[in-house]
Formats: sequence, C-alpha cells, structure tokens
Amino acid sequence: MKKFFFLCLAFIVSTVVFGQDDKTPKRPENMGVSDFDIFKNNSFDILDESVKLKTDATRLDTDVKSYAAGLASVSVEKLKADFKAFRGIGKSTNELTGRIDDLKEQSKALLESAKSLKPMTRSPQATGNTNKSVKGLDASKKNLDVVTSLVTTNTKLLADELKNRGETVDEE
Repeated sequence: MKKFFFLCLAFIVSTVVFGQDDKTPKRPENMGVSDFDIFKNNSFDILDESVKLKTDATRLDTDVKSYAAGLASVSVEKLKADFKAFRGIGKSTNELTGRIDDLKEQSKALLESAKSLKPMTRSPQATGNTNKSVKGLDASKKNLDVVTSLVTTNTKLLADELKNRGETVDEE
C-alpha cells in the first residue's frame, strides 16, 4: 500500500512539475542593440538553467520517494550521493536567484532607456524583448521555488537518515 501511495504521489508531482505552461515566454530574436540583446540572452539562459534544475530536482525527488519507504535498505553511498546532488542543486538555485534579482533591477533601466532608443522604430522591439525577458525571469523564479522546496524537503530527509546511521553530515 505504501508503494502505491508513493507511486501516486510521484505521478502527481511529475504531472504538475512537467506540465506544459503556455505562459512561459519564448526567446525572442536579437535586435542588434547589445544592451538589450545581452539582457535578453542572460534572462533566457537563466530560464533554461532553471528548467534543467527543476527537471534534475524532480528526478532526484522521484528517486528518493521510490526508496523512502524502505530507506533502511538503501546504501549509505547512495544516500550520500543523493544528498550531495541535492546540495549542488540548492547551491545553483541560490546563485540563479541572485542573478534573477540583479537582472530584474537592470530591466527597469533598460525599459526606461528603450523610450529614447534611436532610431525610434527599435523602441517597440526593445520594450517587447525586455518585457518578455522579465516574464522569463518570473517563470525562472517559479521554477526555482519548486526546486527550493524539493531540495529543502529531501536534504532534511537524507540528512536525518545519514545521522541515524552515524554518518557526519555537513550542514551549510
């Protein structure tokens, strides 16, 4: 019965996490103005990284849930490897969150400067690309919120199990 519960839970989580989000913006084309193109590319690179982190964290979470009922039968090496993987994902998540905050701040100045861009025909594209980039950053933030939750839950579970087995756990 426990296995059935965990399989159902894993299915629900994977459905929610991997469900298509039509609101996720697509990377627009470069417009030939370096400040705007660099900002856009940085923003969408972060979105790509956040999707990868979410995928990795979800896959690891599914792994942990698959053996959570029989945690005692899992080797210490496997527990340590999963713990280390979650910690790495958590560290990357924190770094991306800082970059998102920096870029969100930068977007305000770019939107302001888009109004005075020469030739004026580029102004709408600059504003549009910047706004799509901000939407990409918002989508990244949502992905990272999911990742943070998975990392927090699973690192605690794995750390507790390692401690119960007498292993030393480095808690940062």
